[in-house]
Amino acid sequence: DVEDLHRLLGKLRISNAAPGEVHDAESPDNDQARLERRARTLLESRRRRVAIFGPQIFAEPAWDMLLILYLSGGGRRQTQTSLGELSGASRSTAMRWIDYLSCRDLVRREEHPTDKRRNFVSLTEKGRHLLDLYLSETG
Repeated sequence: DVEDLHRLLGKLRISNAAPGEVHDAESPDNDQARLERRARTLLESRRRRVAIFGPQIFAEPAWDMLLILYLSGGGRRQTQTSLGELSGASRSTAMRWIDYLSCRDLVRREEHPTDKRRNFVSLTEKGRHLLDLYLSETG
């Protein structure tokens, strides 16, 4: 549903930059902001594609999960449940893809300290580095 996609995209809008704010072109913060804009554009484009063609034709959520974690901020974690929701995957599909990404050392799964039913997922250094590389070469 298109409204749900817009609501989920709204959750991902984390940019704190004021409209018209200008950064030094040499600034590492500017480079990171440029990569985050590229990641956000890719994710929004994928959401539009799903809204137009339907979710079945583009069913794998792994790339969405990586982009969502990347846009969540440096090292910020998502719960497995929220990552599944944001990627549009069912609970079981999300768990399978998180396992897949974890086995490839792209994401890290951590137990919740007080609630054993919940786990957190975050990007590994390898995952962040590969996304930085991809986003800088394709932007």
